[in-house]
Amino acid sequence: MRGLLFTVVWFLAVAGVRAQGPLINEVVPGGGALPDWIEVYNPGPKAVELQGFTLVSTGRTHRITAPLTIAAKSFSVLWCDRQPDRGPDHLDLKLPREGGSLLLIDPDRRTVRDFYSWRSLPAGVSLGRLTDGGAEWGFFTAPTPGGSNQRSQGATRWLPAPEPVITDGVLTCAAPENGTIRWTTDGRTPDTRSPELVGTLTIAPPCVITLRAFGEDALPSAPVSFTFPSEGHGPFVAIVVDPDSLNDPRRGILAPEHANYARTGIDWRRDALVEWHTNDSVCHEAVRIAVHGSGTRGLAKKSFKLFGDGEMILRADASPHAFLRHLFIESVARDAEVDVQPGSPMPLWLNGAYHGLYRAMPAKNSDWLRSLSGAEAIDLIDGPGARALKGDDDGHQRLLTMIERGAPLEELDGLMEETSLLDLACFDLWTGRADHDLNTRCWRPRERGGRWRWILFDVDLWSPPDEGTVERMCSAIAPESPYLPWLLRHEELGPHLLARLSAWMATSLAPDRAIRLADSLFAANAEPMRADHIRWRDATGIPSPKESIAALRAHISARPEHLIGQLERYTRHRAREVTVRVSPPDAGEVLISTLPLTRDERTFTAFAGAPVQLTAIPAPGRVFAGWKGIAATSPMIQVDPAKVKGIHALFRLATEEMP
Repeated sequence: MRGLLFTVVWFLAVAGVRAQGPLINEVVPGGGALPDWIEVYNPGPKAVELQGFTLVSTGRTHRITAPLTIAAKSFSVLWCDRQPDRGPDHLDLKLPREGGSLLLIDPDRRTVRDFYSWRSLPAGVSLGRLTDGGAEWGFFTAPTPGGSNQRSQGATRWLPAPEPVITDGVLTCAAPENGTIRWTTDGRTPDTRSPELVGTLTIAPPCVITLRAFGEDALPSAPVSFTFPSEGHGPFVAIVVDPDSLNDPRRGILAPEHANYARTGIDWRRDALVEWHTNDSVCHEAVRIAVHGSGTRGLAKKSFKLFGDGEMILRADASPHAFLRHLFIESVARDAEVDVQPGSPMPLWLNGAYHGLYRAMPAKNSDWLRSLSGAEAIDLIDGPGARALKGDDDGHQRLLTMIERGAPLEELDGLMEETSLLDLACFDLWTGRADHDLNTRCWRPRERGGRWRWILFDVDLWSPPDEGTVERMCSAIAPESPYLPWLLRHEELGPHLLARLSAWMATSLAPDRAIRLADSLFAANAEPMRADHIRWRDATGIPSPKESIAALRAHISARPEHLIGQLERYTRHRAREVTVRVSPPDAGEVLISTLPLTRDERTFTAFAGAPVQLTAIPAPGRVFAGWKGIAATSPMIQVDPAKVKGIHALFRLATEEMP
């Protein structure tokens, strides 16, 4: 039986003595408006002292070390808030809602006074003895911390979620024994007033149907929703939430009356159901939903954050051209060393109605970064104020001080991954990102040898192609990520940045390749972009999909010339053209700074005095035979555009003898 509590008591002391001791009477795991809590009951005729007792939950232990007395036939509530300095009734414990165990151990540290475990629980439900100190346990939908448990208010079982059968547009669902299935179509959770499902239910898309099981002496099941979009839809995400949680003037997170959409914090999260639909499967999850973002909260189309097993973002991309710009940069940055949130374009259906095109992505938090790196713990620094979200910022501040004073690269390499910062600077320069100073985040594994890396996100506010980005970024009074003036004046990092930017503009950001990529992304997403534009054009005035691809193509075509000119003037490094040939064609490949350059011939612009790294990679059955145009024999070389205008990478068959 799903979620059914079972209790095991170990009589390591005399049963009669145990009966007079304290007992765990009621528990709320998983928090909510209040912290997790444990209610301890004293069933005996005399007061009981809890000092010396130990509680153990899911591998974590807390011993009560100060006096805490429970009067006869009375209760004490212990708050599991991880704040033991607040008093003896505050424990350094958390009780997981997804399931766990709890032990109460006598002061002798050997006798287990009480033990129980539980499975996953719905929010707002407590586990408790059906009568104070009694042997039978159950569930309470109205928890009573510090108050008496009433058998009439408890339930001995928790019904499983309904499992409907859907065939040819008709839904059927078996009811539990001595129970019913009730349903809604407006996003509200079914209750005892909702219509009962009798027989079949005809589905008329687009719509959402939410089902819930009810029964005698039973906790109602968790609700489960099923969204049916209009025909012709592939993968999508659906959210089902009480309409009042969205639009009620006092508590609705989207309500405009009191700018509720601008409010943040746990009080502005609401219960919701989410469905992740692929072409052949669907995953259901109960979550908490909140409005996400900062400056975009006031826009009609809002981003959402989902708090479930993990944290997910549904990004609205509501600013002009944002969707296509993000897709483009994310695609290019797959070859980059800067970390980028992976996003998946998905239509969103909200309470059975189409709500627009979104991008689903993991939150850029410590959980995502730990999964990315395999590190057990990280330091995570956010924003222009360098606020430590995880760990501390001491190492980060020391690194910035070293970059500012021009510390040798040999010293910096032990603290940061150089190319991660350089790639961040390259993308900020190429896009002319207007809010580069605000949207900044960096991190490192908190372990010996852990080095700082940077995260690229919210890359939608591009400047015009001819905007003076270099001068703007270098004229800031306070230090701003990516610390462009420090990088450009650094004896080693300055040339490295120019070389890395040259590599990007010779490959993925070169107009011919970048336009092909932009066109392919537009072709793959044109239909959902058009549907989103129809849904939101009147409320937001956003450009059409055709205007977005035209703007992206224009930026790609014009930006290199303007950016190269700005860097020439600021750094005094002259731009030079370099031609690289593969001989014979397709016998191998040449990489520039680890990025694929050519298998035949390619001319690109780089900066004199900022050598670029070229690497010759032979094709199968071929071997590298040397370079023509430069005196070098290694397949990896540094080429200064001030000295070399043309170079050949030579390859031969592996069976040929060296001349």
